[in-house]
Amino acid sequence: MLDDHSRIVLAAKECEQRSVGDAIAVLNEAYERYKHIRRIGEVITDHGAEFYASKRDKKGKAKHRFEEFCRAKGIKYVLCKYNHPQSNGKIEKWIHTYKRFREEFSSLEEFLNWYNHIRPHMSLDWRKLETPAERFYASLQPFILGKFMSWAEKEVPT
Repeated sequence: MLDDHSRIVLAAKECEQRSVGDAIAVLNEAYERYKHIRRIGEVITDHGAEFYASKRDKKGKAKHRFEEFCRAKGIKYVLCKYNHPQSNGKIEKWIHTYKRFREEFSSLEEFLNWYNHIRPHMSLDWRKLETPAERFYASLQPFILGKFMSWAEKEVPT
């Protein structure tokens, strides 16, 4: 689960094969971990079977656990265009980086810490050697401050 703006990986799981259960688990982990700051508003995926039911009725509707999970959480679900890898290019680039460097780390958590907090990301502010975590939390400051101010106004006796 990659944040489009900051490139931070919000949640990840190493699996032998892709499954709808794992896709939901990763999205739910990210949702639960960050909902106190800001809820996930939109998710974009390819047409993989773990995300999307290929058999649909005449209205384009189908029952699929991933799609139903998104609806239940109020997450807008967007599909990439067929044969258009640019739509999902950021996660594709992350997968390339994962495959290239994963063996250098003893665990997925160690790799994610390096990717999110230590390694500067070339598509961010390279002059400042900005990491995905730095960009993520900088972009969330208005939301965090707003939530704090809302809490403070409720707590202060009048």
